[in-house]
Amino acid sequence: MILSFLNIIRLLFFSFTFWGVFLLGSELFFLVTNSSVNSSLRNEPQQDLSSGLFNSWVNENTNDYQKMKAKGAILIDLDWDNDLDLYYGFNNSYLFKNVDGVFTNITDSSDIDQDALIGVVAGDVDNNGYPDIIKQRALPSSNHHLIMNQGNNVYNTVEYLPPMLLPDMHGQGLLDADLDGDLDIFAIQDEGTEQAFLFKNQGINPFGEVEFIQSFVFEVDDLSTSRTITIADYDNDGDQDIYVIRKFSINWLLENQTLTGEPGNVVYNSNPNPLFLEVSQSLNLDDQNVSTSGSMGYGAAWGDYDNDEDYDLYLANWGVNRLYKNDNGIFENVIEETSTNADTLNNGLAWPDLDNDGDVELWISSIRNHDNVFINNLEEQLWDSSSSPKFLSATQDIIAGDYDNDGWIDIFTAGLEMNENDDNENDTTSAKYTSLLYKNIYNDSTMSNNNWVKFRLEGGKYDIDNNGWSNLANKSAIGARIILHSNMGNQMREIIASKGHGSMNPLTQHFGLKDELIFEGFTIKWPSVDSTLNQQKTIYYEGPFQSNKIYTVVEHLGIVGIKGDTNSDQFVDVLDVVRTINEVLNENFLSDKELWAIDMNYDMNANILDIVRLVEFLLSQ
Repeated sequence: MILSFLNIIRLLFFSFTFWGVFLLGSELFFLVTNSSVNSSLRNEPQQDLSSGLFNSWVNENTNDYQKMKAKGAILIDLDWDNDLDLYYGFNNSYLFKNVDGVFTNITDSSDIDQDALIGVVAGDVDNNGYPDIIKQRALPSSNHHLIMNQGNNVYNTVEYLPPMLLPDMHGQGLLDADLDGDLDIFAIQDEGTEQAFLFKNQGINPFGEVEFIQSFVFEVDDLSTSRTITIADYDNDGDQDIYVIRKFSINWLLENQTLTGEPGNVVYNSNPNPLFLEVSQSLNLDDQNVSTSGSMGYGAAWGDYDNDEDYDLYLANWGVNRLYKNDNGIFENVIEETSTNADTLNNGLAWPDLDNDGDVELWISSIRNHDNVFINNLEEQLWDSSSSPKFLSATQDIIAGDYDNDGWIDIFTAGLEMNENDDNENDTTSAKYTSLLYKNIYNDSTMSNNNWVKFRLEGGKYDIDNNGWSNLANKSAIGARIILHSNMGNQMREIIASKGHGSMNPLTQHFGLKDELIFEGFTIKWPSVDSTLNQQKTIYYEGPFQSNKIYTVVEHLGIVGIKGDTNSDQFVDVLDVVRTINEVLNENFLSDKELWAIDMNYDMNANILDIVRLVEFLLSQ
């Protein structure tokens, strides 16, 4: 009798343990690190101000929250020190340098553009090795700003388009549309007969500025408007396509005609006319019937939620949302089957693997109520709605990146102030915020040991020549696709410079590996040509490789170390200055990888300028 009773106790214990783990596993845990809110106001963990950002809590004791207002943001490694810096803004713009997971405001000291913005993306438009920043301005009369990154937190702002060309710009992105090894600008404006434009990169003019020339325009003949764009190679043919989210008509899917044909058997077209074909209606992506007025879109993002190596599309409407599953180019709306419909006033979203289990989650912003977070349980074909986070910040967009380099993806939500009369009537006790930085504490809360790996890619192009399909990719490798091979199967990511509602995710790509300590290898499909095969350059990097590391891959060199680490000790310090001086003065023979590490100014030479750049780099840290 006693033994039977003990067995029952054991059974109950294991049962509670199992369901406790299950429940923990179906929830995500975050700590807001730019808020001093009193924890007694809400049933959430104590928040803190450990990130170094301005206080986002709206209250009578601080005006800092006004400085946290944002309509767009980027988490990008702007200075090549292997962590993610933050640039964001609305009425004003701010630059925060990341130092070991703590942000420092360098807006004034860097002399970076502080003017207003309503959207922002980044990529290396001059192929000088450092990502530049393109701002979507807030006023019709404003100049369109391109912030040229010279490295070591030195920036030069130029006008890349006169304001009369796009007086009502409402979205933009970067891609190498013609695959010539440099980045072009795609932009939309929200009214008028001409609403979608491509500006091709023409290179550096005599004044040292990057010139762009209009090469494509898409016209409308009704009163519809274009709201934002999201970019990805939806048909896997090697060039990136553009989905335009619109209101009062149909959404557009502009299919790039630079490469045509089946994946692996494509034809390069040097000057297709038109450059993009609108194919949304034939693919069931126009969303014309979502309302009596037509499309009602505000934001969208591509993500491979089912790990089948093609991109699915989530569309955030002011109304009923859509999740279009891509099955070899055939799209089906599966929003009901996946139970991923969200609040009716959504703007931006992102697809990060928040729990490092090998599949992507879905975080959708809301401008009135709580953001929606859906946890992907791919193995059991289930989606769970997480009860965390529950903060009100009038979120405009979701930017997902591991800002503290602990291997877990964090979230910056670009947001404005939530007004009292806009609050959820069922949540009257919540504190109000502007933009929030969520630190991912899932592993601490669940004792999870899930593994991860990150990749940062660099294209081999050092100039801009406009000579057709380039055998070297743009420096930021925008358009490149990484396929990770492990015992769990394959996962795919693509480097994309526009998604959501006026923002983008980091250029560095993050994969969850669950309990895998090593993985078999990875494949990179570069946005360049294999001259031998006359097809997209595809390189397999054979492992095994260790997880929980960041791998830097340079297109023409393979896996390299850290920029500036000339003595290969995994640190950049004064010893590297000594080594660089010795190599330059003695004109020693350098391997290609050694030259890459020393060549701080990307001129393909080791000289006194690299010594100066390296010293400046160390002083700026």
